[in-house]
Amino acid sequence: MNRIPSRLRRPFVAAAAAAVAIGLAGPPAASAQQFFVPGSSFGFTVGDQCTGFETDPTSAEYRSQLTDATNAARVANEREPIRVNDALSRVAAGWSGAQARENRMFHNPDVAAQIPPGWRSWSENVLQNYKCATPQQLVDQWMASPGHRANLLRADHTDMGAGVAVAENGKLYATQVFARY
Repeated sequence: MNRIPSRLRRPFVAAAAAAVAIGLAGPPAASAQQFFVPGSSFGFTVGDQCTGFETDPTSAEYRSQLTDATNAARVANEREPIRVNDALSRVAAGWSGAQARENRMFHNPDVAAQIPPGWRSWSENVLQNYKCATPQQLVDQWMASPGHRANLLRADHTDMGAGVAVAENGKLYATQVFARY
């Protein structure tokens, strides 16, 4: 008999419980509710409207809030804030758009060639959530993943760029590109 390892069992149980609760609740209400299983990339939204946070994820305001939340996480973890680099933001936005068009999350295989010259090191974070997610929820999602957390908190990063795109089905794709110049 195949058994699910204990470290994986909890997220599946939580997801199953949430799915059962949604099924028992009947049809979705007019507003959306977002469910995210901590420690995983599994999440889903019920309903068709965002509530509470209504900022367009593709707007400059949203990206600004995303970089502010990133720097707040860095400061909270005794790291220096890093500056926003418009060229890195264009790379990140382009990659988020590519993920949204393909409706799948994956890392940019050409990111090193797309980063403006002069960098000494770089890293990239990608994620998928839903259009109702706040910038803080995206940063919390990255911080819950050891590899993404390490990228976000690297002490030698000096610059960052962020980009967000939303697929036709409402899935949000976000990218952070970090570099040391």
